[in-house]
Amino acid sequence: MKRFDLAMVRNRDLILGEGSLDESIEKICMNISENSSDWSFVHVSDLHVGSPRSYRFQPAWNENWQTARQQIQEIAPELVLIGGDLTRDGATHTGELNLVLEDLAQLGPECLIIPGNHEVGNKWSPDSSVAINSTYLRHYHNVFGASEWSHVRGEGINRVRFTGIDAFKLGSGLAEETELRDWLDQLEANSSCSNHVWMIHPALFADHFAEPDFDRTVDRVPWYFGLNRADRFYLWDVMKRTGATHVISGHIHCRRHVVVDGVHLHLAPATAFPQWGDRWPDGDDRLGFLEFSVSAGKITSRFVPLERTSDLQGYGPGGNPAVEGRDYSVAQEQPAFEPVRGA
Repeated sequence: MKRFDLAMVRNRDLILGEGSLDESIEKICMNISENSSDWSFVHVSDLHVGSPRSYRFQPAWNENWQTARQQIQEIAPELVLIGGDLTRDGATHTGELNLVLEDLAQLGPECLIIPGNHEVGNKWSPDSSVAINSTYLRHYHNVFGASEWSHVRGEGINRVRFTGIDAFKLGSGLAEETELRDWLDQLEANSSCSNHVWMIHPALFADHFAEPDFDRTVDRVPWYFGLNRADRFYLWDVMKRTGATHVISGHIHCRRHVVVDGVHLHLAPATAFPQWGDRWPDGDDRLGFLEFSVSAGKITSRFVPLERTSDLQGYGPGGNPAVEGRDYSVAQEQPAFEPVRGA
């Protein structure tokens, strides 16, 4: 549908029929609202696509992504949001980043992408050798470009604003955190959009919005999955100020839907492997992705489970091993990757 600019309407040559200028503008506004096309977008996260040139490889996760990819193409959404953890070890393997980039370029729909911890490093802590750092951030940027963006898609009453950020920068103390905060502080609301969808990789919180910070030495997993309290409240203020209606996160690999102060928080499923299925009574760790429909100025969601899950066997350690402890001699394909080392 053609986009109308109300400023142009004030040229009386563009007004057809009788009636006042205000009546003509109202008629055109009604026409935009009534004729705005319904459309859809998909959110998929935690693909963890790897390579046999690595010290570890799970072909089942690659196969699961190909299943999800085919289902997404069959749905044929106008937009696909990629919610981070595209790769198994992209932070240190340029080859994995390029592999996924090439794959997404051939997916079909437009993709808007943010990184996860497997692309830029884990939530910052002084005792982690694989925590977020400037080297990993530059590495990601050189392949995928900026990790902070805000775009508008759709028309008329179905215009939706999408904002994505690398939330792991918050609390890191890096120069990139300062740059992110400056960017967020300058972000303004867009009244022309009926909805504002935010995308981050870590969850805003593990269990509930007002929870205190977890001690990472005692409760490392819930600490690892969510933002620290101060960073959560700061980001939430930005989200609310800019008219957030939906926030989609990944990282946990367990689907959950929570509403906080009128904002829909979607904890997204993974396609690679499940986690935390027994954490909440309303959690669902089945593998799949989310489809969102935009109609009459509203967004509704549905879970799309994978039609099949792979049982292929892989090799190598889990977790987030330091580069120094990796054995690349076991890679199934040689030459093995040469890992990027963090600063």
